[in-house]
Amino acid sequence: MCISCYNTLPYTGFEAIRDNPVEKLFWGRTPISFASSSFFYVERTPVQRLIHEVKYKENKKLGVLLGEEMGRLLAPAFKEFKIDSMLPMPLHPKKQKKRGFNQASLLCKGISNTTDCHFDEGLLIRNTNTSTQTKKSRIERWENVQDVFTVSHPELLTGKHVVLVDDVITTGASTEACASILLHNKCASVSVCSLAFTL
Repeated sequence: MCISCYNTLPYTGFEAIRDNPVEKLFWGRTPISFASSSFFYVERTPVQRLIHEVKYKENKKLGVLLGEEMGRLLAPAFKEFKIDSMLPMPLHPKKQKKRGFNQASLLCKGISNTTDCHFDEGLLIRNTNTSTQTKKSRIERWENVQDVFTVSHPELLTGKHVVLVDDVITTGASTEACASILLHNKCASVSVCSLAFTL
């Protein structure tokens, strides 16, 4: 990506704004230390094309590059909130095998390159291959992800502040379900970061 491409991207600035729209998604639902999305997601825009390039055209290098940009933006918040590690939002094993990779893991790798923050791919597991969330209401999305996630080695998360990393946050239903599971498994606190936030 060239400099002019970066200049056309719709940055949110949420990394430096407390009580931003992403954080407000979780108010009254799950206690989140901080939440942020780096870009606004709008259909038929460069951000949508970039995400599709990573997810559906297997452009893994671009996924890592976008993660590095996220890391550059997130570095001050990671330091302020004393983040211990990152967890990519998991795909069901069948879906990941078919795709060949988890796009959230690529973002974590890029963030790690920029911030030196460790990430674990195997700790958070998706047990059920849920139906697509795209056209579901907020309540339907929540019902679709209940009891979907488990933690493989909860002792590794005890007392830690972890960040869940995803590509796009819309209603936050899947993220909320993951955060609840992590807190139930004795994580000290959970934060949330995504590449994009749906307007």
